[in-house]
Amino acid sequence: MRRPRITALLIVVLFVGCSNPKEETLAAFDVFCEMVANEAKPVALGHPMNKEILDDYWIDFESTADKYGVLLYREPDFPVTELFPASVTKGKEVPVIYKEARLTQYHQFKKDLDQLDKREAARRFGRLLGYTVQGINELLMKNTDYRSLASFDVNQQITHLYYADAAAAHQFYLEVLGLTYEEEKGFQVGVDAFIQVHAANDEHPAQQPKSTAIAFLTDQLPEWYAHIQEQVVPIKYTYKPRDGGPHDGFVAIDPGGHLLEFEQFKQHPENELFMAVLESAPRLQTSVDQLNFYGSITWTYHNDLLQMQHFYEEVLGYRLVADQGWTKIYQTSSAGFIGLVDERRGMMDYADEKAIEIEWQLDEVEEAINYFGKQNLIGPEKYIYRLR
Repeated sequence: MRRPRITALLIVVLFVGCSNPKEETLAAFDVFCEMVANEAKPVALGHPMNKEILDDYWIDFESTADKYGVLLYREPDFPVTELFPASVTKGKEVPVIYKEARLTQYHQFKKDLDQLDKREAARRFGRLLGYTVQGINELLMKNTDYRSLASFDVNQQITHLYYADAAAAHQFYLEVLGLTYEEEKGFQVGVDAFIQVHAANDEHPAQQPKSTAIAFLTDQLPEWYAHIQEQVVPIKYTYKPRDGGPHDGFVAIDPGGHLLEFEQFKQHPENELFMAVLESAPRLQTSVDQLNFYGSITWTYHNDLLQMQHFYEEVLGYRLVADQGWTKIYQTSSAGFIGLVDERRGMMDYADEKAIEIEWQLDEVEEAINYFGKQNLIGPEKYIYRLR
C-alpha cells in the first residue's frame, strides 16, 4: 500500500499557473518553505543546482524563506545515501530549508555518516527529511534491492490458535459466533481475515500461556453483547459504552481461554486513519440474527514494544493505522490487523512460548521465500509468521 505523495500534488497544482521553469522552481520552493514553517517537514531540500544557477535563484529563495520565517543553508557536498541516486546531486549544490536546531541535527548526521550502516544511514536521513517509514521503504525499494514483506502483496491473514478441546472451540466459532468456515483458512471474521482452530500439540501444548487476544470489529456491540450473554459465554470485561473515547467494547472468553474483544472504534485523534481504512470494509453476515463483523485485530503482547514496532515497519513494511501510545495497530490485509501491545498495560502478560502463529498469504509467496531465505519468519520475541 503506497502512501500518496501529497507534496507532489500540491506542487502540481501550483505549477498549473506557472509559465516558465523559474516560476515552477520558485513555486515548489514556496511549498517546501511552508511545510518546514508548519513543521510538516523537519528539513526540506530544494532542487539540486549548479552553483551559478543557484546564485541566480538565491535572492528569491531568501525572500521566500523570510516570508515563512525559515532559514537556508547551501550544501555543496550533499551526503550520499541509499535514498537518492548519487548522480542527482553530484557536482551540484542543494538548498537546505530548516528551523532552529535542525541544521545542527543535519550536520551531526553528516559527521556520523561514515560510521553508519548504509541502511541505517538512509533511514536516519529519511527521518530528518520527515518521511514516514513507508516512504523511506519506497525509496529504498526504488534505489536498492530492499523489499518489505508487504511489498509481496499480502492478501489474507490467518491467526492460528491451539486448544485442548479443538472440537469445542470449532463448535463455538461455528454455532455461537455464527462464522463461516473454510477448511484451508478457518473461520472468516473479515473479507480476508480468518481464525484457524487446531488441537494442542507438542509445539503448542494446551498449558501454554495465552499470549494473544482477538478483537472482532463490529458496529453492533449492544446486539452482540446481548447474544453472548444469552449463550452464557464467560465475560471478562462488561460492555460499558462511554462518550468521547476512542473505542467501545467488551471481552468474552472462548472455550480454550482466549480473550475475544468485541470492539467498535470511533472518531478520535488516535483513530482518524483507522476509521478511514475501516469505512469501506465489507460487513460479513454471520448466522446469528443478522449480526456481522468486518475485520479482526490479533493483539500480541510484548516486553519491547519499540523493537517490535521497528520490525513491523522496517522488515514487514506494514502501515501503522492507529497509535494508542502503548498499543500500535498495523494493517496487514484489507480487513486483517495486528495490534502490538505493551504487556505492562495490556490484558495479557508477555510469554516466551506463544500459543499462536500468524500466517500471511501472499500473491508473490515464492519470491518472498527466496528473498527472506525461509518460509517461516521468526520475529523478535519469538513470534512465528508463516508465509503461504
